[in-house]
Amino acid sequence: MHGKNSHDTRFLGYYWEQLKAILQPATPFIVTAVYSFVLIFERKHYAIFQRGFYEGLLNIFNLDSNSIAGEVWVPIQIGLRGVWYLFIPLIAIAVLLAVTAIFPRTKKVLPQHRLADFGFRIGIWPGWRDALIFLGIMVPFVVFAVFQKDFSRMYPLADIARTSLTWFIIWEALHLLHMFGWEFLNRGFLLFGLEKKMGYWAILATAVPFALLHLGKPELEAYGSFIAAIALGWVALRTRSFLPGVLLHWSVAFTLDVLAIITKGGFTG
Repeated sequence: MHGKNSHDTRFLGYYWEQLKAILQPATPFIVTAVYSFVLIFERKHYAIFQRGFYEGLLNIFNLDSNSIAGEVWVPIQIGLRGVWYLFIPLIAIAVLLAVTAIFPRTKKVLPQHRLADFGFRIGIWPGWRDALIFLGIMVPFVVFAVFQKDFSRMYPLADIARTSLTWFIIWEALHLLHMFGWEFLNRGFLLFGLEKKMGYWAILATAVPFALLHLGKPELEAYGSFIAAIALGWVALRTRSFLPGVLLHWSVAFTLDVLAIITKGGFTG
């Protein structure tokens, strides 16, 4: 009996010490847990909330479900995803800020507890300049991609954006909202949350899930997403902000949408 108790103590003691080491600081553990929740919940249950929002729009404007075509709902859905990517991480940061304000000693365990600590700031000019340079490098690849059937068939992601300039502008505005939330989640919340523990290795750590989330996109884009994630991570750390990544990511998507519409003969409406 004594031997068994001794064995249990060593087992629990080992993992307790490892857990304490992981939680010094605790931010990487928290951000990866929140990041995982955001993505898993979206895929499992988020449709419920999207449907609720959709029905709310119908009630507000006194419309029936046949009044809004499914193709109109697609850009709204994309924009809502951007809000979702922002919402939960911002709540997590607010909780961290509250905890450190109420219990100042926790700042040693939670050194990152402000928006600026997660790249929510303008940042420094060299990073913005680098984003523009990377954009220039990407444009020839985008031009090449748009002539591939899988790209031209998929983009713009919202079919209604092909119908008129008005719907194209609405789509791109909602897509920008999506990109803002997406870049904050990946290059703000996750990247900066891991940086203190991992340094520049955090770029690679965030590039892997980013690439995996591009499964289902054209094959060339899926492979290229890993390289793009590294570039976006470097720019974010150089700038100390995720905002240049928003500009870069959205500009590439915008250029692809414009070229895809042009190569198909313009708007269909």
